[in-house]
Amino acid sequence: MVDVEYLQSQLNDYCDELEVLRNLSKITIKNYKQTNDYFIRYLKENNIDIEHKPDVVLKKFIIYLKKDKDNGYSTINKYLQQVIQFLKYLNIKVDIQLPKDNSKNKKIKYLRPEEVNEVLKTIPNELIRDKAIVQTLYRTGLRVSELCNLKKQDLNMNSVEKAIAVYVYEGKGGKDRTVYIDDKTLKLINIMIYKRTIKNNSYNESEYLFTNKNGSRLSERSVQKIVKKYAIATDRRLAMEGRQTNFEERLTPHTLRHSFTIFLLNYSNRPINEVQQLLGHSNISTTQIYSKVDDKRIKQSYENIDW
Repeated sequence: MVDVEYLQSQLNDYCDELEVLRNLSKITIKNYKQTNDYFIRYLKENNIDIEHKPDVVLKKFIIYLKKDKDNGYSTINKYLQQVIQFLKYLNIKVDIQLPKDNSKNKKIKYLRPEEVNEVLKTIPNELIRDKAIVQTLYRTGLRVSELCNLKKQDLNMNSVEKAIAVYVYEGKGGKDRTVYIDDKTLKLINIMIYKRTIKNNSYNESEYLFTNKNGSRLSERSVQKIVKKYAIATDRRLAMEGRQTNFEERLTPHTLRHSFTIFLLNYSNRPINEVQQLLGHSNISTTQIYSKVDDKRIKQSYENIDW
């Protein structure tokens, strides 16, 4: 059996080899180390031995990255390639086909600001937690796993500033970063915590910001179900008003992250390097994808040209 301590020591040796023998950049080596650190933690938390059917282990890791962490296939494939290179260094034979990635051929799904407001309008005012979840995802650009891992100590709950720092620990790739939340969303979160505290004092003991009915950390799958529920509800509400929409098909927690990015780049004209930092993108080319998607605004701009 290959224990975690052995893997960790070998990873350090592997990174030394990447630096000295292959002369790779510090950023590339850092990415390799972060990815494989993440993989080793996954093995440890699930008590998995990589020597026992490594192909099966990697398939389960792919499913974990997609279903539990909501990663795209391009990211999953990048992780897998870096893990496989490390396993080859350990002389662990791997024979696995990477998932097919059609993301380059697909148009990014997102909602315009007015569409997000329609979804928020659909959520009953008494279901304050659900409204806070959707609004926080949209106004911070957090990944669903990052949202679920937020703790009360990660932000100043008593802040009176317009923009409040939120510290994200071990986001995608194990990286820490700072995002920001607006004062109105913070007020919503504080009301949520106040209501669940007076309803059941045991809820106040939870360190997590978003909890389930038992006061435990809300799971990624639960958030996905919550968002999908209001996507369907919004379609039905607007259909009764004679308006045809397709939120059920388009709206997911990750759509709200896309929508946040589109809003900053296309509606607020924020600098792309600033948006890159908020999203936690390692490569600015990933962020640049979002700067070319709003065809409706391009059309409106073209119509206003004075020929």
